[in-house]
Amino acid sequence: MRTIKTTTISILALGLLAGSTVGVAAQDDEAAAEVSSFTGERTTQQDQVVEGTSSASDGLEEVTGSVYVGSLVSSDPRLTGTYTSTDNYIVDTTEMPDDFSNFNVVTASTWELTNDGGSWLVEVTSFGNIEADVNAGWLEFVGQGGYEGLYAYAVADWRDSPQFVGTIFPRPMPEIPEPYAAE
Repeated sequence: MRTIKTTTISILALGLLAGSTVGVAAQDDEAAAEVSSFTGERTTQQDQVVEGTSSASDGLEEVTGSVYVGSLVSSDPRLTGTYTSTDNYIVDTTEMPDDFSNFNVVTASTWELTNDGGSWLVEVTSFGNIEADVNAGWLEFVGQGGYEGLYAYAVADWRDSPQFVGTIFPRPMPEIPEPYAAE
């Protein structure tokens, strides 16, 4: 009888121990999926590795396929690493300041940000406007590898530090709805 009691207690103890381990693992997954905020900036000057194709007309220069590499540092280490950026942009060359501090431009880019924990595919849209003294952007990050299932969203002011602020989120952005159609 004593052997059955001891065996039963041992089995229950092992079961509780195994259950608590599963609970800790589940808590770790939940912690990784929590919403969190971050700030960051490009820490190295972008180096151009591929010059894009350029065409100009009516004071606008359109460049497609320029490739740059650089580094980002973030308050959240998951968003710190080296990035490669492929850019398409249109620049108003009629109002280009000598110091390139700000200019009229619209940009669409795709980045891949990598570090030891995984990578992020990033879609970036930006614009600059001299008159409004703005050079701003929107970044959407999709986690890959170790960051699979995470998404990050940020707004950027490319002239200030930190250059971007955002949030890591455990779900993708909802789809943009169709406009309301009055009946």
